[in-house]
Amino acid sequence: MSLELNVLFEDDEHLVVLKPAGMATHGQGPATLQKLLSRMGQGAPSNHDALQPVHRLDFGTRGPVLVAKNSEALKVLQANWPTNTKIYHAWMSGTLETARGQAKFALNGKPSSTAFACLGHRTWGVHGTASLVEWRLETGRTHQIRRHASGMGHPVVGDLVYGPPPAYTGHGLHLTCTRLEWNHPLTGDRMHVEVEPAKKMRRVLPRSFHALTPSPYLHFFEPR
Repeated sequence: MSLELNVLFEDDEHLVVLKPAGMATHGQGPATLQKLLSRMGQGAPSNHDALQPVHRLDFGTRGPVLVAKNSEALKVLQANWPTNTKIYHAWMSGTLETARGQAKFALNGKPSSTAFACLGHRTWGVHGTASLVEWRLETGRTHQIRRHASGMGHPVVGDLVYGPPPAYTGHGLHLTCTRLEWNHPLTGDRMHVEVEPAKKMRRVLPRSFHALTPSPYLHFFEPR
Protein backbone atom coordinates (compact mmCIF):
# COMPACT_ATOMS: atom_id res chain seq x y z
CA MET A 1 0.00 0.00 0.00
CA SER A 2 1.36 3.40 -1.01
CA LEU A 3 0.86 6.21 1.45
CA GLU A 4 1.60 9.88 0.94
CA LEU A 5 1.85 12.45 3.69
CA ASN A 6 -0.31 15.55 3.66
CA VAL A 7 2.10 18.47 4.21
CA LEU A 8 0.30 21.37 5.91
CA PHE A 9 3.29 23.74 6.10
CA GLU A 10 6.93 23.67 5.04
CA ASP A 11 10.01 25.89 4.97
CA ASP A 12 13.78 25.35 5.09
CA GLU A 13 13.85 24.52 8.81
CA HIS A 14 10.79 22.39 9.46
CA LEU A 15 7.42 21.19 8.24
CA VAL A 16 4.05 20.12 9.61
CA VAL A 17 2.39 16.95 8.34
CA LEU A 18 -1.07 15.58 8.99
CA LYS A 19 -0.82 12.20 10.71
CA PRO A 20 -3.91 10.12 9.93
CA ALA A 21 -5.67 8.00 12.51
CA GLY A 22 -4.39 4.43 12.46
CA MET A 23 -0.73 5.35 11.98
CA ALA A 24 1.98 5.12 14.64
CA THR A 25 4.48 7.97 14.92
CA HIS A 26 7.40 5.59 15.60
CA GLY A 27 7.84 1.84 15.90
CA GLN A 28 7.95 -1.25 13.73
CA GLY A 29 6.26 -1.67 10.38
CA PRO A 30 6.64 0.06 7.02
CA ALA A 31 3.85 2.62 7.45
CA THR A 32 4.87 4.55 10.56
CA LEU A 33 5.17 8.31 10.27
CA GLN A 34 8.93 8.08 10.83
CA LYS A 35 9.34 5.52 8.00
CA LEU A 36 7.30 7.66 5.60
CA LEU A 37 9.37 10.70 6.50
CA SER A 38 12.55 8.73 5.81
CA ARG A 39 11.27 7.82 2.35
CA MET A 40 10.18 11.42 1.80
CA GLY A 41 13.76 12.56 2.47
CA GLN A 42 15.38 10.12 0.05
CA GLY A 43 16.59 11.91 -3.04
CA ALA A 44 15.56 15.28 -1.63
CA PRO A 45 17.94 18.19 -0.89
CA SER A 46 20.34 17.70 1.99
CA ASN A 47 18.19 19.70 4.40
CA HIS A 48 15.65 16.81 4.20
CA ASP A 49 18.15 14.17 5.30
CA ALA A 50 17.25 14.23 8.99
CA LEU A 51 13.46 14.58 9.04
CA GLN A 52 12.50 13.92 12.66
CA PRO A 53 9.11 14.20 14.39
CA VAL A 54 9.32 16.65 17.27
CA HIS A 55 6.50 14.94 19.21
CA ARG A 56 4.10 11.99 19.05
CA LEU A 57 0.41 11.52 18.45
CA ASP A 58 -1.44 8.37 19.52
CA PHE A 59 -1.92 5.65 16.91
CA GLY A 60 -5.67 6.36 16.83
CA THR A 61 -5.44 10.16 16.88
CA ARG A 62 -5.48 12.32 13.75
CA GLY A 63 -3.69 15.66 13.75
CA PRO A 64 -0.68 17.82 12.85
CA VAL A 65 2.85 16.73 13.74
CA LEU A 66 5.83 19.09 13.78
CA VAL A 67 8.85 17.72 11.90
CA ALA A 68 12.38 19.15 12.07
CA LYS A 69 14.60 19.12 8.98
CA ASN A 70 17.91 19.36 10.83
CA SER A 71 19.36 18.75 14.28
CA GLU A 72 19.46 22.45 15.16
CA ALA A 73 15.77 22.93 14.42
CA LEU A 74 14.92 19.73 16.30
CA LYS A 75 16.74 20.94 19.41
CA VAL A 76 14.95 24.31 19.41
CA LEU A 77 11.50 22.88 18.65
CA GLN A 78 11.81 20.29 21.41
CA ALA A 79 13.03 22.89 23.91
CA ASN A 80 10.07 25.14 23.05
CA TRP A 81 7.48 22.35 23.07
CA PRO A 82 6.02 23.22 26.52
CA THR A 83 5.15 26.72 25.21
CA ASN A 84 3.12 25.36 22.29
CA THR A 85 -0.68 25.36 22.19
CA LYS A 86 -2.40 22.05 21.43
CA ILE A 87 -6.19 22.02 21.03
CA TYR A 88 -8.02 18.72 20.60
CA HIS A 89 -11.65 17.75 20.17
CA ALA A 90 -13.26 14.49 21.18
CA TRP A 91 -16.66 12.88 21.25
CA MET A 92 -17.09 11.49 24.75
CA SER A 93 -19.69 8.92 25.75
CA GLY A 94 -22.69 10.14 27.73
CA THR A 95 -23.79 13.63 28.67
CA LEU A 96 -21.09 15.80 30.25
CA GLU A 97 -23.01 18.45 32.17
CA THR A 98 -19.99 20.57 33.17
CA ALA A 99 -19.61 23.46 30.70
CA ARG A 100 -15.89 23.95 31.33
CA GLY A 101 -13.18 23.13 33.83
CA GLN A 102 -9.83 21.41 34.33
CA ALA A 103 -8.98 17.74 34.66
CA LYS A 104 -6.02 17.41 37.03
CA PHE A 105 -5.76 13.69 37.69
CA ALA A 106 -2.16 12.57 38.28
CA LEU A 107 -1.03 10.01 35.68
CA ASN A 108 1.61 7.47 36.64
CA GLY A 109 2.34 9.56 39.71
CA LYS A 110 3.06 12.70 37.66
CA PRO A 111 1.00 15.91 37.74
CA SER A 112 -1.15 16.37 34.66
CA SER A 113 -3.63 19.03 33.64
CA THR A 114 -6.02 19.48 30.73
CA ALA A 115 -8.48 22.36 30.34
CA PHE A 116 -11.78 21.36 28.77
CA ALA A 117 -15.04 22.85 27.54
CA CYS A 118 -18.13 20.85 26.65
CA LEU A 119 -19.46 22.31 23.40
CA GLY A 120 -22.70 20.32 23.42
CA HIS A 121 -24.42 16.95 23.14
CA ARG A 122 -26.04 14.74 20.53
CA THR A 123 -27.77 11.39 20.40
CA TRP A 124 -25.49 8.41 19.85
CA GLY A 125 -26.71 4.88 19.22
CA VAL A 126 -24.38 2.84 21.45
CA HIS A 127 -24.02 5.34 24.29
CA GLY A 128 -27.44 7.01 24.12
CA THR A 129 -25.78 10.42 24.02
CA ALA A 130 -22.29 11.76 23.30
CA SER A 131 -20.63 15.06 24.22
CA LEU A 132 -18.36 17.11 21.98
CA VAL A 133 -15.53 18.32 24.20
CA GLU A 134 -12.71 20.76 23.43
CA TRP A 135 -9.41 20.04 25.20
CA ARG A 136 -6.33 22.21 25.69
CA LEU A 137 -3.27 20.30 26.86
CA GLU A 138 -1.37 21.93 29.73
CA THR A 139 0.96 18.96 30.29
CA GLY A 140 1.94 16.14 27.95
CA ARG A 141 1.47 12.71 29.50
CA THR A 142 0.89 9.53 27.53
CA HIS A 143 -2.79 9.15 26.54
CA GLN A 144 -3.53 12.19 28.72
CA ILE A 145 -6.86 13.21 27.19
CA ARG A 146 -8.10 9.64 26.92
CA ARG A 147 -7.23 8.90 30.54
CA HIS A 148 -8.68 12.16 31.84
CA ALA A 149 -11.88 11.58 29.88
CA SER A 150 -12.19 8.07 31.31
CA GLY A 151 -11.48 9.37 34.82
CA MET A 152 -14.36 11.84 34.41
CA GLY A 153 -16.67 8.94 33.65
CA HIS A 154 -17.06 9.85 29.96
CA PRO A 155 -14.43 7.96 27.94
CA VAL A 156 -13.69 8.96 24.36
CA VAL A 157 -16.02 7.26 21.91
CA GLY A 158 -14.24 4.32 20.29
CA ASP A 159 -11.61 4.00 23.04
CA LEU A 160 -11.16 0.26 23.52
CA VAL A 161 -8.42 0.69 26.15
CA TYR A 162 -9.88 3.18 28.66
CA GLY A 163 -13.56 2.88 27.84
CA PRO A 164 -15.63 0.17 29.61
CA PRO A 165 -18.31 -1.72 27.64
CA PRO A 166 -20.42 -1.01 25.73
CA ALA A 167 -17.84 0.27 23.23
CA TYR A 168 -18.46 1.90 19.89
CA THR A 169 -16.24 0.15 17.32
CA GLY A 170 -17.57 1.58 14.07
CA HIS A 171 -14.91 4.11 13.09
CA GLY A 172 -12.08 4.07 15.62
CA LEU A 173 -11.10 6.65 18.20
CA HIS A 174 -13.10 9.90 18.06
CA LEU A 175 -10.23 12.19 19.05
CA THR A 176 -8.51 14.73 16.81
CA CYS A 177 -5.96 17.54 17.19
CA THR A 178 -7.56 20.61 15.63
CA ARG A 179 -5.02 23.39 16.23
CA LEU A 180 -1.28 23.53 16.86
CA GLU A 181 0.63 26.72 17.67
CA TRP A 182 4.41 26.91 17.94
CA ASN A 183 7.36 29.30 17.66
CA HIS A 184 9.42 29.21 14.47
CA PRO A 185 12.79 27.59 15.32
CA LEU A 186 14.79 30.30 13.54
CA THR A 187 12.80 33.55 13.77
CA GLY A 188 10.76 32.88 16.90
CA ASP A 189 7.58 34.04 15.12
CA ARG A 190 4.37 32.46 16.37
CA MET A 191 3.01 29.95 13.84
CA HIS A 192 -0.14 27.87 13.68
CA VAL A 193 -2.07 25.34 11.64
CA GLU A 194 -5.71 24.28 11.92
CA VAL A 195 -7.01 20.94 10.73
CA GLU A 196 -10.62 20.16 9.94
CA PRO A 197 -11.77 16.90 11.57
CA ALA A 198 -12.33 13.70 9.62
CA LYS A 199 -15.84 12.87 8.44
CA LYS A 200 -16.47 10.52 11.36
CA MET A 201 -16.09 13.46 13.75
CA ARG A 202 -18.58 15.60 11.81
CA ARG A 203 -21.45 13.17 11.87
CA VAL A 204 -23.92 15.45 13.62
CA LEU A 205 -27.45 15.13 12.30
CA PRO A 206 -29.25 18.42 11.67
CA ARG A 207 -31.12 19.62 14.75
CA SER A 208 -29.78 16.72 16.86
CA PHE A 209 -26.91 18.71 18.40
CA HIS A 210 -27.67 20.75 21.52
CA ALA A 211 -25.03 23.44 22.03
CA LEU A 212 -23.73 24.18 25.51
CA THR A 213 -20.58 26.32 25.20
CA PRO A 214 -19.54 28.56 22.26
CA SER A 215 -16.31 27.81 20.41
CA PRO A 216 -14.64 29.17 17.26
CA TYR A 217 -14.13 25.53 16.20
CA LEU A 218 -17.73 24.39 16.44
CA HIS A 219 -18.39 24.96 12.74
CA PHE A 220 -15.83 22.26 11.92
CA PHE A 221 -18.24 19.66 13.28
CA GLU A 222 -21.34 20.68 11.35
CA PRO A 223 -22.61 18.15 8.79
CA ARG A 224 -21.53 18.64 5.18
